[in-house]
Amino acid sequence: MSPLSRRCTRAASAARLFCLILAGAATAGCTTKPFLSSGDANSAAVGFAGGNLAAATAVAEDHCARYERVARFLETQEDVAYFECHRP
Repeated sequence: MSPLSRRCTRAASAARLFCLILAGAATAGCTTKPFLSSGDANSAAVGFAGGNLAAATAVAEDHCARYERVARFLETQEDVAYFECHRP
């Protein structure tokens, strides 16, 4: 094997390893953190995974607090929890 071939093989291996690490890091950060998918002064829809309703409730409480309101759980459908923002 020529020196040039060895360098290309090493570079290709390093590039594959980098892509694997990058893909793993990208998927690890997106798996369980709840997020506000839509909302206004009267409601909040929070996407969540893994059945972590407590974390979804915290996101809804933060959202409703911006309008000086309190979040009240209504229902879940699939991986979305729906809340009402009402005045205390």
